[in-house]
Amino acid sequence: MAVGLTAWQREVQEEAEEEYPPRIADAVAHPERYAAPERFPKLALLVSGAVMVQKTLALELTRALLGLAFDIALTVGASSRFREHEEFGRSVLALIDVLDETGAPVSGLLLSAARFQALFANGDRSRLDLIVRAVAASRTADERIAALLTMSRSRTDISDYQGARAALAECALLVRQESTSHWGAEYEHSLGLTHYYADPERAAAHFEKSVELGRPVIERSGVSQAVASSLHYLGRFAAERRDYARALDLYAEGERLSDKRLSSHGYYHQRVAEILVVHGTIEEAAYHLTRSQQTFDQAAQRSSALALLGGTWTDFFLRTGDLDQAEDAVADAIKLSRKEEGGARVELVLLAKRLRLLIRQRRLSALLVLLCRAAWLYVREELDHNPVTAVRQTLVVARQGARMVRPGGGSPGGQPLICPCGEDHRAGGTAG
Repeated sequence: MAVGLTAWQREVQEEAEEEYPPRIADAVAHPERYAAPERFPKLALLVSGAVMVQKTLALELTRALLGLAFDIALTVGASSRFREHEEFGRSVLALIDVLDETGAPVSGLLLSAARFQALFANGDRSRLDLIVRAVAASRTADERIAALLTMSRSRTDISDYQGARAALAECALLVRQESTSHWGAEYEHSLGLTHYYADPERAAAHFEKSVELGRPVIERSGVSQAVASSLHYLGRFAAERRDYARALDLYAEGERLSDKRLSSHGYYHQRVAEILVVHGTIEEAAYHLTRSQQTFDQAAQRSSALALLGGTWTDFFLRTGDLDQAEDAVADAIKLSRKEEGGARVELVLLAKRLRLLIRQRRLSALLVLLCRAAWLYVREELDHNPVTAVRQTLVVARQGARMVRPGGGSPGGQPLICPCGEDHRAGGTAG
C-alpha cells in the first residue's frame, strides 16, 4: 500500500486493487470479447486501471494486457466515440516502464508503441525515441533486427535515407546468420524503400528479392507482411509504367497476404482507388475511397495516410467535375501534411494534384507560387546529399511529377479497368 495517501485515496486504491486484477485476467483469458471497435473503450479503461495497480499487478498480466491492447488498437481499432488515444498512449508507456524497471524484455512492446504512435504522426520525434529505445533494449539478435528494420523505415519516412541505410548496414551483419536468415524478406523490403525515390530499378530488384525470399517461409511471423508490402511497391512501379491491370493484380495479391493491421488495409484501398479514379469506373473508385476512409477512421489514423487519401479524393472530384470539392479536399490534405514532421514528400505529391486543379481552373497566376514552393521544399527536405544520387533522384521525381500532373485520359484501350479484388462494389461506395 502506498504511503502518504489520504484516507479516501487509500480507499480508492484498495478498491482498484480489488477490482482490476481479476478483470484484467478475465480480459486476457478471453480476448475475443474485445474483437470489435465498440469494445475498445472498455479495454482502454482496463489499461488505465492497470496503471493504478501497477505495483501489485502480476508482471505476466501486465505484459499480456499490453499485448492484447496493442493487438486490438492496431488490428481492430476503436469506435468513433473513443477520443482518449493520447491517454491510452501514456498509459501503455507507463506499463512498459514498469516492466522495464523489473528487467523484463520490452523491445517488442516499444516497437508496438511506435506503431501506435505512427497512427498520429509518422515523423513525430516521440515515435523515433521509442524506436531508439527499442534498439537499446534489444537482447537477442531477433529483437535487434526487428528494431533496426523499424528504425530504417522510420528514417525513410522522414527522408533521412543515410540514417536508414546506416541502420540497415548493422542489420545486414545479423541477417547473414543462419539462425536469423528468416529476416531476409523484411530486410530486402526495407532496403528497397531506401532506393524507391532515387533508383527505381534498384528498389524493384530488392522488392523482388524480398518476395523470392519470403514465399518459402511465408508462415513465419512478419514474413507475409514484408512480402505483401513488397508486392504493394511492385504494384506502384507497374502503375508508373502504365500497366494498371498488373498494378491492381499486385495490390490484390499483397492484400491477401497482408497482416491484420488496419493501416495496411487502408493504404491498399487508397492505392486501388488511385488507379480506378482515372482508369476504372466511378462506382468502383468511390467504393475503395470510402473503404479507405472508413478503415483509417477505425484505426484512428491521423498521419500522412489521411493526407494521401485526401489527394486521391481530389483526383476523384476532378474526374466528377466538382472543382469546389476538389479544392477543399486538396487544401485540407496539404494542411494536414504540413503538421507532420517529415511530411514534405507527401506535400509534394499533393502540390502536384493541386497543380492539376489550378490548370483546370485556369488560375495561371497561382501556378508560379505553387511551383516555387515545390522546388524549395524538394531541395530543402528531399534532395539526397550525394551529388550523383541527387541528379538521379531529381530525374526520377521529375518523371513521377509529370505523370501525376498529366490529366488522366481513361484506361488503355478505352475500356474501364475492372477491379480484381472480388468485393461487392455496390456496398458502401458513396463519396464524401
